[in-house]
Amino acid sequence: MLKCKYNMSKIEQAIADWHVVNTHNEYYSNEKMLVWALENCQSKFYHRGNKFWFHNEQDATVFALKYADYIGEPRVTFSP
Repeated sequence: MLKCKYNMSKIEQAIADWHVVNTHNEYYSNEKMLVWALENCQSKFYHRGNKFWFHNEQDATVFALKYADYIGEPRVTFSP
């Protein structure tokens, strides 16, 4: 369920239409994923806990493809 715009923080309002990738895994560290995003993203992104929001759909797709490929049960999800 979406929050009412007036109950959302400024950050939530800014990233409401961005592409979110959930990264619940133990194979890659959040630090490694963050460094990859800093070095490779073509546009803005936001990171909080196990979630990464991407302004650019291509950044989100490449990130999800890169970090979905690991040993164990896949737990990376992508939401447009």
